[in-house]
Amino acid sequence: MTVQEIKISKALQKGIKFSCQQCGACCKGLDEGEVYLYYDDIVRLANHLNFRGEIGLRTFAKKYLKAVNDSFFWKDSEHPHGKTYRFKTLAFKFKGQDERCYFLKRNKCSVYEARPFQCRCFPFWRMMVESKVNIIDYSKKCPGLRASLDNIGKHYSKQKILKWAKKELEIEVKYFLKMKENNFDILKVYPFLPKDFLKN
Repeated sequence: MTVQEIKISKALQKGIKFSCQQCGACCKGLDEGEVYLYYDDIVRLANHLNFRGEIGLRTFAKKYLKAVNDSFFWKDSEHPHGKTYRFKTLAFKFKGQDERCYFLKRNKCSVYEARPFQCRCFPFWRMMVESKVNIIDYSKKCPGLRASLDNIGKHYSKQKILKWAKKELEIEVKYFLKMKENNFDILKVYPFLPKDFLKN
């Protein structure tokens, strides 16, 4: 099996300055993309909100999660040139006309200490780390990234940026392999999900 290397863009070779402005802009609008959650994210959030045990996880999933389409490119002995696999993963439900996160209260994250990894590692997602174009695109809505383009904010070194991006990839690979092992049946990977979860 082969894990992709992170190819950091030339723009980030000397690091970047970034400070979250806590404006809440990235927490609303489905056009901004899904917020993907994995097992550790779900357990941490459920515990933080006092949803305990398997019944608590099931209740949490019904209330806050949905299944969305995902894909992952993978090389192995079966497919030495690689293959793109398509499968389901979990993401936050959104609410309201502005499609905001359930946990966004007065433009602040109400579960900040327990927020998902995807939220924690922004803006150091692999898609951003590998492409300055994506950083510029996201900066149109994110004031923290706009300030970064003017070299304003807390400095993050290339090593720190790569650490975040590699952790993201590690989480994605772990989930992909678990799904592959279970014939891409998300109900087997997450046995606490309600049986009719995929019908929602």
